[in-house]
Amino acid sequence: MTTKGERLVFTPIESSNATEDHIKALRANQGDGMPLYIPEMDYSTKDSKGFLPVKRGEIITILGRPGNGKTGFMLRWARARANYLKSQTLAGNETAANSVVLYLTMEQLVEELRLFHVAAEERISATHMANGILPDDQWETVNKALRNMYTTPLWFAGKSMARRKDKIRIDEQVTREALEAIEQFQGDNIKTQVDCVFIDYLQRYRSTGADWVQFYGDLTNALKDMASDFATRIILGVQAKREVDQRDVPIPYMDDGQWTSAIEQQSDGMISVTRPSHYKKQGETWDAKGDNIIIDGHKQMIVNVMKRKLGPENFKQWVSFEPEYNKLDALEVKNFNPNKDHDDYKKARNHV
Repeated sequence: MTTKGERLVFTPIESSNATEDHIKALRANQGDGMPLYIPEMDYSTKDSKGFLPVKRGEIITILGRPGNGKTGFMLRWARARANYLKSQTLAGNETAANSVVLYLTMEQLVEELRLFHVAAEERISATHMANGILPDDQWETVNKALRNMYTTPLWFAGKSMARRKDKIRIDEQVTREALEAIEQFQGDNIKTQVDCVFIDYLQRYRSTGADWVQFYGDLTNALKDMASDFATRIILGVQAKREVDQRDVPIPYMDDGQWTSAIEQQSDGMISVTRPSHYKKQGETWDAKGDNIIIDGHKQMIVNVMKRKLGPENFKQWVSFEPEYNKLDALEVKNFNPNKDHDDYKKARNHV
């Protein structure tokens, strides 16, 4: 009987053969990295700028205050990745064909998230669907869209109206069991793999003890281990501290994760999202070191890349985000210097 310790050991022949197989997979899948699917922000080999694609084993944090689009940004990214895998499957890519995007939610019901998915694909208001006020022909469009999604590899984990009797508490162990339920092997050959996991969001894991800082630090470390154990990518939503709301420029930075400092150490990348309309009224000016933007509706969002392992960081993009349709488009706006903003913030905090 083979022990766990023996399975950790690779002879020179075994490690070379495993690496050759890995190279084949990388070449077939063009590196297997997962971009943001925002062309203006994705990495360009031409000028070595942009967000470096996410590799397996990495954890990326999406940081934001409540109401600033954290869930919408993550769901949009998950949907884009699932659509990409579906298109690659149709093109004959075997890796894409056995891959699953998992969105684990503790914030909304599975049925609600699926309706957001429909809203994005069909441009039907999620608000109208949630209130049951669509005309009959649009309801038929919704039902057709749901059936068409049978082959889109976007899986959900979480609370559901259909299974509400289960009353499952989502914790670290249950999260690992959910990944184990998806991942399937035939011998050492992968049959179904978890391409990426979106977890919405960290602070919805409830601590059973008094020391929340220790709990969320340990949990972040455990999620980092899962990313490696399942050779997947984890995109982790994290709520920023309420102190962010009191700043002149209320953009979260790396040390703003609520109840945990482990986020900075364990994350291979950190992105914050901010919706200026959450803080400014219509017609007011958003002035953040060069961004003299007039608030016009609720669609404006700032996506700020604060950290990216081995890649460019400290840059941002203004986007137009429509939460009712889960749609995001880039806006051309003059850049500001996020490092300068953060330096000013730290100086003010230390002075106080």
